[in-house]
Amino acid sequence: MELSVYSGELKPEWDGMVSRSKNATFLLHRDYMEYHSDRFRDCSLVFTSHDGEVRGLLPANISGDTLVSHGGLTYGGLVMDDKTSGIDPIGMFDVMRRDLPRMGIRRSVYKPVPWIYHRHPAEEDLYALFRNGARLVVRNLATVVDLGSPIPSSRLWKRAAKRRRQGCIDVVEVDSPAEFWEIIVEDRRVRHNAVPVHTYEEMARLKAMFPDKIRCMAAYGPCGDVLAGAVIYADRGVLHLQYAAATSAGKGLYATDVIYHDVVSGRFPGARFFDFGTSNEDGGRYLNAGMVAHKEEFGGRSVVYDTYELEF
Repeated sequence: MELSVYSGELKPEWDGMVSRSKNATFLLHRDYMEYHSDRFRDCSLVFTSHDGEVRGLLPANISGDTLVSHGGLTYGGLVMDDKTSGIDPIGMFDVMRRDLPRMGIRRSVYKPVPWIYHRHPAEEDLYALFRNGARLVVRNLATVVDLGSPIPSSRLWKRAAKRRRQGCIDVVEVDSPAEFWEIIVEDRRVRHNAVPVHTYEEMARLKAMFPDKIRCMAAYGPCGDVLAGAVIYADRGVLHLQYAAATSAGKGLYATDVIYHDVVSGRFPGARFFDFGTSNEDGGRYLNAGMVAHKEEFGGRSVVYDTYELEF
């Protein structure tokens, strides 16, 4: 196994491996990874066999003496395909131990792709982490609805369905987040004194590049006013709630709940899971119980998003 650092001429090989992989999503395509290239010093790794065949990828950036996989993404562990055997990631970690210290890298932060995104079983990297003495440092709890075998709905689900039946709120897929982006910005400002991870310009550009993967849902009131909006990432049979927010009037009408009901009720045929995202702070040590309870009322249960540290 040989290791090289990604450079632009390898983009076709990189994207080809991501597309055929058993565990990567569109977030690991170079066009998505590089939307914030000004904020992260890329140091993605490409693993090849001695005959030059790409055997694995590690999307990553450098922060000081640390290789982070990946600081600008929710996850970014080894990208593997159907040829990857149980022993292959052990070899990849061996070659990292050999080569990365020569580059001044002493430590790695590693965020594996959660299993719900796997096309086929793909936890060979977790075994390799164990073999290398990696330490679990973050465990966040995401709430995920199994769309193929949903847990019976609650009163909240029934309330959302009722409002939709009565015609108070209409959920429509729109071409752009423009109609509701300011709602999301204001919600982040008021509730968290923060801004969205993406700017509107970034999200619009990503939507244009990945129109089938980034889906925008808007909830309209009876007078045609926008009450709420949501950005949903759709890939590998998983619907991930990236953003959602409502106006003051929309909150009174539970407009985001109506969007969730719409999505969970079959808006996206063939989807296996709806991932509400995590409900943690402080590296997973604080769990927002109220937020989890709200998500669970739609039939969601827990999947972990982990982060490991490894010394070289």
